[in-house]
Amino acid sequence: MGRNVIYGQILNPKPNGEIEFIKTGYLEFDENSGLITNVGKADTKKFTENGGEKQIIIPGLIDLHSHIPQLPGVAKNANELLPWLKNHIFPLEVKFQNVEYAERIARFFFTEALRFGTTTIVAYASVHKDATDISFQVAREIGIRAFIGKVMMDRDMKRYPEELPLMARNIKDSLDLAKKWHNANGGLLQYVFTPRFAASCTMRLLQKTAQVAKEGGFFIQTHLAENQSEIRFIKSLFEKERHRVPTNTHIFKKSNLLGEKTLLAHCLYLSNVELQIIAESQSKIVHCPTSNIFLQSGFMPLRRYQAHDISVGIGTDVAGGYSLSMFNSMRDAIETSKMVNLIYDNRPTPFLTAPEALWIATYGNAKILQLDGKIGSLEKNKEADIVVIATNSSFDFYNNHNSAENILENLIYLPHTYTIEKVFVRGKLMDLVGGE
Repeated sequence: MGRNVIYGQILNPKPNGEIEFIKTGYLEFDENSGLITNVGKADTKKFTENGGEKQIIIPGLIDLHSHIPQLPGVAKNANELLPWLKNHIFPLEVKFQNVEYAERIARFFFTEALRFGTTTIVAYASVHKDATDISFQVAREIGIRAFIGKVMMDRDMKRYPEELPLMARNIKDSLDLAKKWHNANGGLLQYVFTPRFAASCTMRLLQKTAQVAKEGGFFIQTHLAENQSEIRFIKSLFEKERHRVPTNTHIFKKSNLLGEKTLLAHCLYLSNVELQIIAESQSKIVHCPTSNIFLQSGFMPLRRYQAHDISVGIGTDVAGGYSLSMFNSMRDAIETSKMVNLIYDNRPTPFLTAPEALWIATYGNAKILQLDGKIGSLEKNKEADIVVIATNSSFDFYNNHNSAENILENLIYLPHTYTIEKVFVRGKLMDLVGGE
């Protein structure tokens, strides 16, 4: 244990949004401190002797949105959001009341994320306190960096197949878990308050969640404007309760849920007024392109949101998203930006590029989580969250320009041309097999 040196072509995101390309690079880190000690251009002889030409080095990928108990349900029963939840996902989540089952699924979930090069993940557990506790235990044992929250629901949706806890119980359970797990495992684990979406939460729960989360300095994660039927359903619920909320975003504004530590997943159908509210609150939007397509929800207009000076990250959103691969989500984000140009915009904006997609999935997502001083790029004194990718002969065939953009396009579009060989979290080599 101690000094470790890796050789390869380095793709390093920079604060200005660019990707630095070091063709014959080396990266040195200390396994004891978990910090990067040096990164730069390697001696040509050492680079060749250590197989550097067949390796690519990138920062650990960061997934801003996924659901642990939904993983067994990927790629199945594609339908629109609300019937898909009722008929397919909620029955899966109820199974998490069995802690042995929850432990098995959580172990596969975190190991699978690591296999795809994800070193940090923001995840929903289930409504069950014990299952959420088990998820944290597994994440600690495996060594992944994770933000996890117990799902908070107190509204009888006539869809969820078990009795939901009352508002006070939701808050107490979440505070108990936060006290136990927030900043655990040397800060690798964080608690995130998790009101599922407005359809499953009363105004009182949303307001109380906002209060306790902000008092404790916690992140909040939820869903917003994912599906047009969902939007209409939520608006009708709150209007029946005599809340004056012209849009779903106004529900979160009224409850004080919005803020610089609030992650809003999906956000497909937002008016300019809603975008202004989100921008002024400094809330963050999480783009989930694979899920948006799979569930026929729509296409998020990324450039429009960026024009409002809103920070936008990317997440896999399993099981609406059918893979925990962030490269897959990057690809779908790029293709969605093209679809938005083709369908919605009379004056097409530049589509998302491969370097932009990698930057968002690393440095950009780290910045959203306020971790860009620690992770998201490969810099001296940052924590060594690193992915080492081994290329095969097919990769060389398609890498005809040998540029950073060409290499990234291969990683995003041609997964058969490489293998994720090694993954490090804070300098520790991760087990990508998981005892299977």
